[in-house]
Amino acid sequence: MPHRFCAICGTALEEKAPYFSMCLNCFLKENPLFELPKSISFKMCNDCRKYSKKEEWIEPAENELFPIIEEAISRFLLKSYLKQDLITFSFSFEELMFTQKDLLSSFDLTITGTLREDHKITHQQTIKVKINYELCKNCSNLRGGMYFLSIIQLRVKNENQFEIIEKVLEDILYFVENIFKKDDKQYISKIEDVKLGVDLYLSTNELMKHIVSQLKSKYNFILKRTKKLVGRDTQKGRNLYRLKTLIKFLPIKKNDCIFINKSKYFVENITKNRVLLRDENHVKLIKNFSFFDDKKSFKRIMDGD
Repeated sequence: MPHRFCAICGTALEEKAPYFSMCLNCFLKENPLFELPKSISFKMCNDCRKYSKKEEWIEPAENELFPIIEEAISRFLLKSYLKQDLITFSFSFEELMFTQKDLLSSFDLTITGTLREDHKITHQQTIKVKINYELCKNCSNLRGGMYFLSIIQLRVKNENQFEIIEKVLEDILYFVENIFKKDDKQYISKIEDVKLGVDLYLSTNELMKHIVSQLKSKYNFILKRTKKLVGRDTQKGRNLYRLKTLIKFLPIKKNDCIFINKSKYFVENITKNRVLLRDENHVKLIKNFSFFDDKKSFKRIMDGD
């Protein structure tokens, strides 16, 4: 039986060589496992290390630089190959270049692919990678400290209730801090002192709803909501509203004494939106929270009165 030779380089072939009359090396040169562009660039956020190729900023699975780069390359260049799940890839970083601020700016990345079913079949390609650093929209808003979509206004009736504001604010800050750890789009942009309270400027309407829900489980207050059209989300095709929530804490608490129409009442209980009162003859009277929004409708009896 005559010997068989590679049609490209002339190397003698094994009797059962399956590579279309070519040796393995020539076959892989003619039919590489993958083909990539010579270079790629993408953006990375200076602060949070999200990465982006166009407009969308992507949250990385890890926070270490090189795993983030591998994730970005896999998403932007290798996605179609990884989807087929026929090739395993490995990465090697060379010729690292850094900015004056010691940020990795460019490097040579050697990508090696191996066929899962036959580890003899491999391919290797080196590409130039450039990283452009800028702030993502969320981190830019955080640094600016002025971006907000909703406002919570915390108010009391008089200065004697400022202790409530301090306690509520402490609870809110703790609550938001924990939310921010899970979702960095949820944060307080600014806290502003105003007469008889504070205003909280929030990054999202969703955060406002979370805070109000949290406060309802612990405090009694009158709630008023308003909204204002501030723009339109062209990507999602919907209007953007700035929501404002006014929270006015009740000027009374359980066991207080008050006068209503010159009659004395004791605050027996405060439920979700009503106050249960009893007069000196134990006659029951129920008032909605809104009744206590008008300071002329009742008078609280202070200790010693």
